[in-house]
Amino acid sequence: MSKNELPVFKQTFDVQPEHIDDLNHVNNVIYVQWVNDIAVAHWKEVATEHLLDTYNWFLIKHTIEYKSAAVLGDSIHVSTYVGRATNVRYERFVEIRNAKTDELLVKSTSDWCAVDQNGKPQRITDELRRVFEVD
Repeated sequence: MSKNELPVFKQTFDVQPEHIDDLNHVNNVIYVQWVNDIAVAHWKEVATEHLLDTYNWFLIKHTIEYKSAAVLGDSIHVSTYVGRATNVRYERFVEIRNAKTDELLVKSTSDWCAVDQNGKPQRITDELRRVFEVD
C-alpha cells in the first residue's frame, strides 16, 4: 500500500514560547514529544473503547531527521500514518511541516509494540490491524 492510500491523521498548532531553546528555534526534544503526541492522539482517535481498555503502545525504535527549524509563532502541521505491521510491531511515520510554507521540518520513522495493560507484548491482531486500514 502506498503512502497516498494510507489514512493520514493530522494536527495543527502554533509554536509557543516554551518550545523555544537558546538558539531561538524549537528545541529538538519538543519535536520528539510532538512525534509521541501525534501517535497517541491518532491511536485515541481510531481505537474502540475495547481496544483502548485492552492495549497500550510502547516505542521500541525511533529515528528522527531534522531538516529545518521552526521559530516562535510558526504554525505547524504534524501528520502521521502507519506502515507495515509484523506480529508485534507497527511501523509509524510522522512529518512535521511549516503550515504556511509546507516546508518539511522533521521526519520520523518509529516502531511501536502493542502491549497489554501490564506492559506485556501482544500480537498484532486482525482487530488492531483494522483500526488503521483504509475503508
